[in-house]
Amino acid sequence: MMTYVCQNAILLLFFNRLDTTLATLEQIAKVQPKRIYLAADGGRNETEKEHIATLRTSVLRHITWKCEIHTRFLNANLGCKMAVSSAISWFFSQEKQGIILEDDCLPTLSFFRFCDELLERYKYEEKIFMISGWSALDFAKNASVETLHPKAQLQDDYFFSKYPHIWGWAGWARAWQKYQLEFSDFESEFNTLDNFYSVKEKRYWYKIFKTYSQGKINTWDYPFTYSIWKHKGLCIYPKNNMITNIGFNRNDATHTTGESKFATMPSYDIVFPLKHPNSTQRNKQLDAANFEIIFDVSPLHKRIVNKIKKIKYR
Repeated sequence: MMTYVCQNAILLLFFNRLDTTLATLEQIAKVQPKRIYLAADGGRNETEKEHIATLRTSVLRHITWKCEIHTRFLNANLGCKMAVSSAISWFFSQEKQGIILEDDCLPTLSFFRFCDELLERYKYEEKIFMISGWSALDFAKNASVETLHPKAQLQDDYFFSKYPHIWGWAGWARAWQKYQLEFSDFESEFNTLDNFYSVKEKRYWYKIFKTYSQGKINTWDYPFTYSIWKHKGLCIYPKNNMITNIGFNRNDATHTTGESKFATMPSYDIVFPLKHPNSTQRNKQLDAANFEIIFDVSPLHKRIVNKIKKIKYR
């Protein structure tokens, strides 16, 4: 069987975990992209800097296929918010489109073809902002015993969502240009957002964005969500999950330090050709299910949010 070769450049973001980084890199090696970008934040102390230097050398040695290698290895520690967002900006300053993986996001091989095909299909669709490889629909609940499971209701291989899940994703420079790291006029801007299915959901995101705007959360992905919603953008959300997060339950994790049902969720190699939706309309029903699965103030999410607020960022 012929091995699939990835058609787009890949950005691999890593920091201080060699095992997860090499596991993800091993999957990337199987699809042999012609261009790979490596970005890593700097160490917080001399001991960590020495460890990171060794790790970076090891990563470079494991890239044995013929390709262009671009590196952005920082000396100073910028933290999650600045290091990741600036690395993605660096990537999209050189590529019109591409795939982004963090060191603990282990993709199935079909993830790369999924991204390649949809990057081309929607490259000129201004309202489509990103393509996610991660899906939590396996955890959706039936509305009643008479209804099909939300995942079973979906006849296509993906749908259009407002939610940008960033455990393995792809996007375009044209969309990233709209990324807004800081909220200059949060209160008035938030009131213009009209994509909430319930008061509960709106209140939840108001608290998240308000806390971020006050400088109490040091991360890059909440402003990504905010920027997409501000511009009424859409995200591609797969029916079947293609990413396993291998960073849970570790002392060296930044956000995924606790136990989670998502740590053991199944991943799939999907079948091609893809079955595409007939339109690019947002699936509001599945977005509502998505909120209940992932964001609805569960004990796990409370712990993650509290960890984000308190953690000394890398």
